[in-house]
Amino acid sequence: MTVPRRLAMIGLDAADLGFIQSSSSELPNLRRVLGRSALQTIRSPADLLTGSVWPTFATATNPGEHGMYHHLQWDPNAMRMRRITPDVFDFEPFWYEIARGGRRVIAVDAPLVFPPRALPQGIAVLNWGTHDQLGRVICHPRHLEGEIRRRFGSHPMGVEIPVGKSVGELEKIRNDLVKGARRKGALVRWVLDQAPWDFFITAFGETHRGGHILWPDGPGCETIPARALSDVYRAVDEALGEILAAPSLAGAGLIVFALHGMGPNVSQEHFVPRVMDLVNSGFAGGSSGRPSKADPPSTRGIVRMLREHVPASIQNRIARLVPVSVRDEVVSRSVVGGNDWSETSGFDLAADMNGYLRLNIRGREREGILERDGELLPRYVAWVRECFESLRVAATGEPLVGAVHWTPDVFPGPNVEHLPDLLVTWAGRPPTEHIDSALIGPVTGQLATGRSGNHRRDGFCAISGIEPRALTDGRDLAAFAGSVIE
Repeated sequence: MTVPRRLAMIGLDAADLGFIQSSSSELPNLRRVLGRSALQTIRSPADLLTGSVWPTFATATNPGEHGMYHHLQWDPNAMRMRRITPDVFDFEPFWYEIARGGRRVIAVDAPLVFPPRALPQGIAVLNWGTHDQLGRVICHPRHLEGEIRRRFGSHPMGVEIPVGKSVGELEKIRNDLVKGARRKGALVRWVLDQAPWDFFITAFGETHRGGHILWPDGPGCETIPARALSDVYRAVDEALGEILAAPSLAGAGLIVFALHGMGPNVSQEHFVPRVMDLVNSGFAGGSSGRPSKADPPSTRGIVRMLREHVPASIQNRIARLVPVSVRDEVVSRSVVGGNDWSETSGFDLAADMNGYLRLNIRGREREGILERDGELLPRYVAWVRECFESLRVAATGEPLVGAVHWTPDVFPGPNVEHLPDLLVTWAGRPPTEHIDSALIGPVTGQLATGRSGNHRRDGFCAISGIEPRALTDGRDLAAFAGSVIE
């Protein structure tokens, strides 16, 4: 694709094209954009690694190359989860390179991006109103931070607390997202007036947060206020119209896009920690041949037990009062707490939808026990596969799992070991509470994330003022990003 001297990219984070099209009568600005644009599908890795889509776009490389899939990832040296930082993931988004090449760049709230080391030709605003945040609000030049706080305050979206919500809490989330979208439109319009630009990118995180919590026909939707998600999309549409009316967009090429979509939540991730307990118990109890049927583990981490039993309203209240570092530590301890690493061959990681499994490999993990070239590792992986593939919905006998993927086969690359080793996808059925297995027995769990919606693989891009020949329908996300910077 031949990119014009001036190009604007406006992202609607995790916005769903089907929802937009079905609501088009209420979304005049999006209806106008889609009607005058070349509309293409973007094929993202969100069906396997939901949190990898923005790093894949920003680097124009696949997850095995960049190694990022979640804002909290496993640290094998510390044997804990930690928030990703540039000292581990040393990459910059392609627009920083554009700026260093002499073009003037404005970037506002692109998700999962680290601060620029230097950005001589442009403006960057990070972590002001994104669904996923890597840290505090940072601006370049630095003086903009104080000005933005004085003019616009903080974004009311805040952080997502993954617990169930009351009707009152859902109404507040809806209202905050509507208010935040309008505030984002005003902020972006103001930033666009601050300096001339050649490349502009922004993203609306409200469609992402709203899609997760306010999806109208997912689990728990009976408590969601009527038309709540439509209210959020209408506010984003109004803000989009304000941005598109900016004089500096006249004559620029325009891409309005979503890197992945959203739909009813079909995650069964609430079973994964318990299943992994039973997988490990069964494997440890086996002989040198096939492992025996699992016995329940004797200990569990206290933080994990508290998260499973403390009422959601109390968890929600506490989580909003404590610092981010404390919330991160709670997540980490819920993953690793109670593990005896000398008997833990594999474990689950923090996830958004699928099951993310890590192997405890000697020489990679500080407390590793599985030899890379030993006979135990392939036998353990085979046992994990068998156990997950044996899971059935108790009431119907239908398979719970769609597939168990070996990550290096799907996403090869130099940073693949930052990713989970195994990815468990689901068969697409609504979340259930009771499952059974001929290998590990019955398991009970409840989806308690407060998410009625969750990710879908495909996104879209609406292209105008640009010759879209190089973009074909179903374009891979990394290739789409690469075509922008060719």
